Amino acid sequence: MKNSYLLGFFLVVVSGVIWSFGAPLVRYLEDAETFRLQYLLYRGLIITSVILIFVLFREGRNFFQTFKRIDSWSLIGSLVMSVTFFGWIYALTTTTVAITLLMLAVSPVLSAFLGYLILGERLSKSTLINMLIVAIGIMIMVWDTEKSATIIGVLYGFFVALGFAIYTITIRKNPEVPKLLTPALAGFFCMVWATILIVVTGVSFEMPTANIGISMTHGLVVGMGLILYGLGAKYLPSGELVMLSLLEVVLGIFWAWLPALGIHEVPSRNTLIGGLAILFAIIMQGVYARKKHLIPMP
Repeated sequence: MKNSYLLGFFLVVVSGVIWSFGAPLVRYLEDAETFRLQYLLYRGLIITSVILIFVLFREGRNFFQTFKRIDSWSLIGSLVMSVTFFGWIYALTTTTVAITLLMLAVSPVLSAFLGYLILGERLSKSTLINMLIVAIGIMIMVWDTEKSATIIGVLYGFFVALGFAIYTITIRKNPEVPKLLTPALAGFFCMVWATILIVVTGVSFEMPTANIGISMTHGLVVGMGLILYGLGAKYLPSGELVMLSLLEVVLGIFWAWLPALGIHEVPSRNTLIGGLAILFAIIMQGVYARKKHLIPMP
C-alpha cells in the first residue's frame, strides 16, 4: 500500500489523542489509592471486551481461528502489558499526571534501542532528529519537576515506559500474529492478577459506583487506543510508533490543567516548553511521512 506509512502515522497519532484522556480520568476517582485493584479489575474487563468485540466484528466466522496464531511473543507482550497496566495506575495515584506522563516519554528511546537489538530496525535520519527533539523536550520538562517528583512515582513511571517499549517490540516481532490479540490477553491477565490480589489481601470487590463508571470509561479509552495502535504497528518501526503516541503526554498534561475539567494541575513554564518541543517533533514526523510517500517510486 503506497500510503501505508502515512496511514500508520494517522492511526498511532489518533491512538495517542484517545489515550490522553486516560490519566485525567483517574483524577476523578474517589479515594483512588484504596480502590486500585478493583479499578484495574473493572478496567481490564472492559479493555478485553472492547478489543475482542472489534476482532469478532472484523474476523466473523474466523474469530476463534485467530487464537491459534498466538505465539510466545504474544504471550510475553500480553504478560508485560498486563503488569504495565498496574504500574500506570499506581504511578497516577502516587504522583502527578505530569510526572507520570513525562516518564512515559522515555519510551521512544527504550523502544528504539530494543527495536535495534531484537528486530534489527534502522531509524531514518529525520526520525533520529525528531527523537533528539523529544529527548530535549523531556529534559526541559523533567528539569522543572525534579524537586516535586517522588522517587516511587518516578520508578513507577519508568517501569511503565519500559513495559510499553517491550510491548511495542512484541507486537512487531511476528507480522503473522494478529496485533490485537496481545492487548486483549493483557487486559485478561490484568483481571486475573487483580482478582488474585484482591482475594489474597482480603479486600472487597466492591467500590463506589462513580469509580466503576470511571474505570469502565477508562477501559473503553484504553481499548480503543490499543486497537488503533495495534493496527498502525505493522506500518511503522518501533521507535517511531512510541514517539508518535507521545501526543498522549502533551495532551494529557493539558487536560489535567484545563480548568473546565476541574482537575487544574497547573503545568509550569518549563513543562509547557518541553511539551511544545515534543508536539513539534510529532508534527515534523508527520511532514516526513507525507513527503516520503509523495516522492515517486523509481
